[in-house]
Amino acid sequence: MSRSFSTNLSGKVRNFPLPKNRPLVPLYEAVVNSIHAIDERKSNGDVFDGRIEIEVVRDRTLFSDSDSNTVRGFRIADNGIGFDENNMKSFMEADSEYKMAIGGKGVGRFSWLKAFSEVHIKSVYKEEGKFVVREFDFTTARSEIEDVLTEEESGTGYCTEVTLSDYLKDYKSNAPKKLDIIAMRIIQHCLAYFLRKDCPAMKIYDTENSLSLNQIFRDIITTNDNQTQFEVKGQKFNLLHIKITDRSFGSRNRLYLCANERLVDSKELEKLIVDLDSDIFDNEEYWYLGVLTSEYFDENVDMNRLSFSLPTESSVLLPGNPGLDDIVKEACHQVELYLADYLQEVKNNKQERITKYTTETAPQYRHLAYYEPDKIAALKPGLSDEALDDALYGIKREFENKTKTECRSLLNQLEKGTISSEEYQSRFQKTIGKVSDVNRAALAEYVVHRRIILDLFSKGVNIKDDGKFNLEKYMHQLIYPMRATSDEIPYENHNLWLIDEKLSFCQFISSDKPFDNKFGEERTDILALDSPVAIAENKNNGMAYDTVIIFELKKPMRDDYNMEKNPITQLTDYAQRILDGKVKDSNHRKITVTDSTQFYLYAVCDITPSLERVLNTMSFTRTPDRLGAYFYNGTMHTYIEVLSYDKVRNDSEKRNKVLFDKLGI
Repeated sequence: MSRSFSTNLSGKVRNFPLPKNRPLVPLYEAVVNSIHAIDERKSNGDVFDGRIEIEVVRDRTLFSDSDSNTVRGFRIADNGIGFDENNMKSFMEADSEYKMAIGGKGVGRFSWLKAFSEVHIKSVYKEEGKFVVREFDFTTARSEIEDVLTEEESGTGYCTEVTLSDYLKDYKSNAPKKLDIIAMRIIQHCLAYFLRKDCPAMKIYDTENSLSLNQIFRDIITTNDNQTQFEVKGQKFNLLHIKITDRSFGSRNRLYLCANERLVDSKELEKLIVDLDSDIFDNEEYWYLGVLTSEYFDENVDMNRLSFSLPTESSVLLPGNPGLDDIVKEACHQVELYLADYLQEVKNNKQERITKYTTETAPQYRHLAYYEPDKIAALKPGLSDEALDDALYGIKREFENKTKTECRSLLNQLEKGTISSEEYQSRFQKTIGKVSDVNRAALAEYVVHRRIILDLFSKGVNIKDDGKFNLEKYMHQLIYPMRATSDEIPYENHNLWLIDEKLSFCQFISSDKPFDNKFGEERTDILALDSPVAIAENKNNGMAYDTVIIFELKKPMRDDYNMEKNPITQLTDYAQRILDGKVKDSNHRKITVTDSTQFYLYAVCDITPSLERVLNTMSFTRTPDRLGAYFYNGTMHTYIEVLSYDKVRNDSEKRNKVLFDKLGI
């Protein structure tokens, strides 16, 4: 006894792959079926104008406009061949091969029941010279269809209506509401059909608005018949270049991968073509859209037409079967040729911008253009200064690491005797050039940092927009982070070089920390301790310090000093307490000094009239530039210097001028 295969409709629908974020796929399937029906009728010799009408059925709510109402379903009507016996037989057969010649998979209707609870079909078509009506419901609730034909008496002629009713919850929540967006999505999916000269007239409407899809297409699409043919490993492809003149079609530049005249996949070209950017619409008044088609795509599209059954990379074993990446790469090359003039201008502008940035703002990256031109060229245009700096820093780090590896490799080969002295000399010359540039870049980065700090320092000493000067803590934080010690912060996080380069190398530095780390104790603004050179790298081990340096900072332009309250008295009081052995450092270790310990006390403050009177009374000597003053107390072995903010800035500018000039900053 022979048995026929059967199909479980509910199981077929359940297993149909339709992502929740693709809720319009059932609508696309219905529209394409209508186009096929019109084509089939024309192939039979009928001469007529094909038309398709799409009604958007919404959930109605009071006092709301049409576009704000959720979509409940669609009604798609056409004047194609209709559900005649051949089409009805194909409809009833799962995985039908009836439309195989035009790319039909025989499964599209299952997407209807995947996203909608019910589908109603009514079709008027010719049967033996007379118009008849076929009407039925398509639902998973019943595997049988009541197929009854009745005579058509209204004289409407060919007309088929497919009504997709009651979106299922997950698809309904993802479906777009606006009529123009739904229209644009249909055009995007069916773009290849709209490009045909005999494309049917298509209209989409709801209770309040109506749009012509063909008119929208004509308004936003410019093709000029620009087509490019190319091959990838023996497979032929056709690329149609399109200019989109309306932003609403879908922002950005894209490549459409199509099979059987339908959109299957799309790629964001800005991620694939370096110098193609989003500014193209502002500059050229169009987005670029490439439509890629091929028989190879037609033969390798998945059942649901949402992806291709192709490997990502080309198969070594099957050289005639290119991978998707290879195809897209060659398509992008063709796009670059088509947009060559625009892309070259973008590339030139980008290069000028990077050159200016690495010359005027960040010279530490200047050498990368010579050593890493491909990586510089691969940077996207339009990056912010911050993003550009991050990208250049990444290239710089890779270059430095590669250079270090080359150096180690060269030395290892020399030690093992695997390289001749002549070859070593040749490679050494190339490598040492890279090393020199790496070192120069590091120095440039440090010099740029100093330029920035000096600019911030200058801003700090000037009056603010509110007519007041910055507080003491602004200047303090700039010179050395408050409430921190040299054990807690790295060397590059402070700027003691503003006052004296040697200060950076003291054994221990404490900033705004109370003596003995006790709350309520007196605290120096900055305290620096230095041991004899022989023990300079040790922690406080009880031995006497060779040098003690104390800073006191005051608010710029402060002018309320007297003989009792002034920074000089404050500094000498700190020094006396240390001499008396009454002070411990922040690690609770006694600060030990001897009669030979040298104290350096710095008051960083502006010499205003009240402070000038104090300095004169204390017999301070003014510096030649009149921006500072100094005094030596032989009894306490204490050198005291008053540094105005202008003097700190000017002296630091002079010390660094040759470096700034060298970099042009």
